[in-house]
Amino acid sequence: MDVDDAIILIISFWAIVSFSLIKSIEIYLTLLLIGLLVIMEVAGSFINPEIRKGLKPAIFFILFLFLIIIAKKVIEVVS
Repeated sequence: MDVDDAIILIISFWAIVSFSLIKSIEIYLTLLLIGLLVIMEVAGSFINPEIRKGLKPAIFFILFLFLIIIAKKVIEVVS
């Protein structure tokens, strides 16, 4: 097992454990974003550049969803 496989395994484990413990989709997406960002920061130099290119769109998509969640919460507070 090389480093790329271990990192993908860790991300998958994080996603499954977070999904099984959290009931709210907003909290799940937030935890998934935090996990992906931590993995990219900690293991960024060990990850193959092709794998890193594959993870960046996923991070941007979840970040976009996170911004939508924040906008929804701000609108709820303001209303």
